[in-house]
Amino acid sequence: MDLGQRRSHSREDLDEEPLEEAEHLERELIYANVAEFVTEHLAYQYRRDIDLAGRATTFTWCAQWWRHEEAVSRLTGLWRAWEHLRLEAATGMAVWWRDYADPTMRTLFDEKGPFHGCTPRAHNPKGIPLPLNPPPAELFE
Repeated sequence: MDLGQRRSHSREDLDEEPLEEAEHLERELIYANVAEFVTEHLAYQYRRDIDLAGRATTFTWCAQWWRHEEAVSRLTGLWRAWEHLRLEAATGMAVWWRDYADPTMRTLFDEKGPFHGCTPRAHNPKGIPLPLNPPPAELFE
C-alpha cells in the first residue's frame, strides 16, 4: 500500500491545525503492528531472487517469519525504527536503510541465520536455543 494513501492528513491540512494536534498526528503510526509493516511495506521493498524450493543459498526466507522469535524481535525493531525515522525529512530514510534495514535483513537472509532450514514455502527451522547452565544464585543478587 502506498504511504501517501495511508496518511489521513496532508502537510497542508496540518498547517491549519493547532500545533499540539499537528504534532500528535505526526506521531501516529503508519502501520499498526510489525505484521502489517512486513506484509504491506517490507516485502515490497525487498525484492530478491529467492528460490521458492529453498535450494539456493544466496537468500533464505521463511514465509512463516512470525514463528521465529529472533525474526519477530528484529523485524519489530526495524518497524519501530522506520516509524521514528520516517519523520526525519532530511536523512531519516537514508539512516534507516544504512543503520537498520540493511544490517537486519542481511542477518535474516543469511543462509545460517534465523531462517536456516526453512524455505519460502515450508517452515522447517534447524536451529536450537543456545544451551545454558543456570548461573550461581548469588551472582545476580
